Amino acid sequence: MDDFVNNFDKVEEDDRDDLKALMAQCYLSTKVTAKVMFPDRFYLPFSKLHDEIFEKLDKGTSQKVLILAPRGFGKTSIMNLAYPAKNILFQDKKFIVPISATATQAEMQSENMKRELLTNQLITKMFQPVKSAVFSKEMWITSTGTAVLPRGSGQQVRGILYGDNRPDLIICDDLENAESVKSEEQRKKTKDWFFDDVCNSVNRARDDWRIIVIGTLLHEDSLLANLADDPDWDTITLSICDESYKSNWPDFISDEGVLKLVESYRLHGMLDNFCREYMNKPISTETARFKQENFRQYNETDAEFVEMKKKLENIVLFDPAKTMKPESCDSAIVGVGIDIATPAIYVRDIVYGKFYPDQLYDEAFKMADKIGARVIGIEVTSLNEFIMYPIRTEMVKRGRFYELVELKARASKEERIAGLVPFYRMGYVLHNTACCAPLELQLISYPRSKRWDIMDALAYVIEMLDAGDRYFLPSEKDEDAIEVEKEYDELERMEPISGWRCA
Repeated sequence: MDDFVNNFDKVEEDDRDDLKALMAQCYLSTKVTAKVMFPDRFYLPFSKLHDEIFEKLDKGTSQKVLILAPRGFGKTSIMNLAYPAKNILFQDKKFIVPISATATQAEMQSENMKRELLTNQLITKMFQPVKSAVFSKEMWITSTGTAVLPRGSGQQVRGILYGDNRPDLIICDDLENAESVKSEEQRKKTKDWFFDDVCNSVNRARDDWRIIVIGTLLHEDSLLANLADDPDWDTITLSICDESYKSNWPDFISDEGVLKLVESYRLHGMLDNFCREYMNKPISTETARFKQENFRQYNETDAEFVEMKKKLENIVLFDPAKTMKPESCDSAIVGVGIDIATPAIYVRDIVYGKFYPDQLYDEAFKMADKIGARVIGIEVTSLNEFIMYPIRTEMVKRGRFYELVELKARASKEERIAGLVPFYRMGYVLHNTACCAPLELQLISYPRSKRWDIMDALAYVIEMLDAGDRYFLPSEKDEDAIEVEKEYDELERMEPISGWRCA
């Protein structure tokens, strides 16, 4: 494909063999069609994530397809231009119904495609004219007999026919918007219309139809969220970045660009919006256990922290992989500073990724030295002897000596992490701005996070506090409240004063 795309400018216009070969490549690939026929629209290199979409469109056999893609990903251009145009030009479909959130949006996208089919010089050279006598904004029919009927969400689609044909390609692009998903009643109306009207507008006696839904998750109870949970729908979920905020499409946005975007959303208290709009993580701010408003930040260079740092008890927490296989596994190491007087839990450092055991030990020791920790907490299981012995051996070999504390899982991972909720709600936990973005993403997404390693490691701080008999002391504010309560108790115990004189 790349050879055809890169060498297209070299193809002579009157070279029929080359044009035929190029047409064959376009017929087989929506990706080639996009790059060759619409280079002005698709000027950026596609990413591997785009290849997943093209694979699903061109080689997938599923009749019901759901594509969850982030904002700015080019999904509308693919689904409202390249893919339907390919089906029109090669006469693969007879009746195409593109559906958007509103009729105006659907008609606008339809008009854009129509304009390309009429004026694109390459298309007019490679294919016969597409215009026919029926070519209005509301509905148009090509000279080869393909009908296009743009519709808005909620409009009539049930029972529509073009001649003897029911729709054989329905493309639903961004059916919902931020306002419509806020209302439970509106969400239900959209779902009822989609399942009752859209899904029943095709000819189920045939197997040549497809319904493709593409959009961004806007609510955990949105239509798209419900389709994603339905095994009848062939679903792919794409994100602008991974959970470490590394860009999945560097040609569009760099790692630094992603971090700036994340920081902007965090600054405005909208990290959950970022997760939905760019990572397709359906999070309800109403029911979320961990909320961004409970995330307190600090900087290691803050004068207040520099002074406070002298009073901290620092510990390192990590959870070795539960396998004896000599291969890398997902792990996280978390450095924590504890001040029982303030009280406060400072999440000072985080290292995460795939490590071999020796690499994991090395990172844990480095972190302990970095934050001045003398205690390392390690989750152990029934294989604890295979976990603790290598660590002790490494300590001796390196001439390092730390107090190792065995931490045993007393509950499920979900329950352990949920134990952090009251600490966050009371404002006891502070995040180092330099390293805690991945932790916040996992917490915001709980209990639907794809990765749990960082927040699970942090959750063991509760057991460490318990094991070390570390209990938070009341703050000065709390002490004042206690004194006031004592005074009221004393007043209530006093004998009532009798003999009041009335004027």
